[in-house]
Amino acid sequence: MSRVSFPFYWRGCALLALSVALLLPGLARADAPVKISGEDVYGKPVTVNAPGHYTFVIYTNPDLEDDSRTMTRALDSYRSNSNFVLVSVVDLRGGVPPTMRGIVRTEIRNATAKENQRLEKIGSVGNHSPVIADFNGAILNAIGWDSIYDEVQMVVYDPKGHEIKRLTNISDAKQVKKVAESIL
Repeated sequence: MSRVSFPFYWRGCALLALSVALLLPGLARADAPVKISGEDVYGKPVTVNAPGHYTFVIYTNPDLEDDSRTMTRALDSYRSNSNFVLVSVVDLRGGVPPTMRGIVRTEIRNATAKENQRLEKIGSVGNHSPVIADFNGAILNAIGWDSIYDEVQMVVYDPKGHEIKRLTNISDAKQVKKVAESIL
């Protein structure tokens, strides 16, 4: 190589190496799922599809409370597993004026406390399930539940935060248990 082009050659190699180094982290994150985050009824941040465990996310609303409770009870035996988290998303779009939202959160916290006492009595202590009251539909839309109103739904995320199972119109707790058994 001539003396004139030799420095340009090394500068080009250095520039190429720097470009590759800057692109690699972006390429590594290309497989990373978009985080779906919200706030539970206690004001704590919750990432719905957080990495590190299997996350079962259940859709409910005030009209489906009894049905969704039946489905979540099918998961009682998994509640103390370190690789399992259950998140409930309560659809409250348009039904609660801003002045009443604090009262609704308090009611949900009280119901959650009763549920936690029930779980402790049956020996299923461990991770308590966050409940997200979605007043504006942001979490529901991110999960793909933007047009769901009258049926219990469930989405399961793997330990990397990727969706691996979607259940629609769940009416049988055995179906939920069967899915949990196949995954956990």
